[in-house]
Amino acid sequence: MHISVIINPPSPEAVEALRTAVERLREEGHTVHPRVTFESGDAHRFAWKSAEYGADLVVACGGDGTINEVVNGLYDWIEEHDHQGKPPVLPRVGIVPLGTGNDLAGGMGIATGDPAGALLDAVSGEPYPVDVARVNGRYFLNVSTGGIGAEATDEASGDLKRALGPIAYLVTGVKKFVQLKASHARFTAGGEVVYDDGFLLFAVGNAWRTGGGNWVTADADPADCLLDLCIVQEMTHVELVRVAPQIRSGSHVNHPKVTYLKVRELTVESDEEMTVNADGEPLTERRFAYDLGPHRLTLMVPHAPENAEAPGRDKAGATNTAANDATGGG
Repeated sequence: MHISVIINPPSPEAVEALRTAVERLREEGHTVHPRVTFESGDAHRFAWKSAEYGADLVVACGGDGTINEVVNGLYDWIEEHDHQGKPPVLPRVGIVPLGTGNDLAGGMGIATGDPAGALLDAVSGEPYPVDVARVNGRYFLNVSTGGIGAEATDEASGDLKRALGPIAYLVTGVKKFVQLKASHARFTAGGEVVYDDGFLLFAVGNAWRTGGGNWVTADADPADCLLDLCIVQEMTHVELVRVAPQIRSGSHVNHPKVTYLKVRELTVESDEEMTVNADGEPLTERRFAYDLGPHRLTLMVPHAPENAEAPGRDKAGATNTAANDATGGG
């Protein structure tokens, strides 16, 4: 197997652990090309080149942002090539969680704290074909958020994350909680306005967790050809204190001040510029268009769901008619 290992190293110890795993994979007969990132955009370029040179597996070693760069590199490779009407052959993608929140990895059951073990598991794990979401043309695998959650994620500096780990999100989140300023936007899905009022937080989830372990889009299914929309409506400090533990655990979806829908596509529009993030990567606009990309991605995970091979979409990316046609539900 030809394996590309893209590493955004948090520490020399993590690099050394990965070096040991790479040596073992080579002893087993695999061809392994490690690449260490130096600056923003490196993971994107390395992933693009990995697809170009025919890698069987690309392993993203880093946080959610590194994974996001790798995914966008692979899909930019698709868009820049003429595949002559044939479905593109993408490498499979593995994850070694080396970031702060590691929300996608955590949701997928990939353990943190053992880089060498995670790399070996990425090679020997089970394939899990998943949808890939988009916002304004940028791809993401996990969750995109707007409002106080997005601001807290964006303002948690690299130094703070390195010093405090996941608590960094809590520190910046507390600051946003004290200020607690609601935003306003219009949410349209399937040609119908589903919400047009004040909100504190919204999330569009292809998967489940964001912000260091909050199960905001708890009912998401990465393979159902649908996006989960969660809107935490405007509320008082006291109300937010009460609902916050439910958001943390994922039991908030039926709360009277939470709007939760499954949608095929979504447009979020505001009179003022807003910042949203997609797997932690910020975008600032007045209009955000969400949908699913035309091609699935195969993740390598410790244990794929029993229905992981169920064809939500065919190999060319066409939507299966068995998918729910409704804009809402769940």
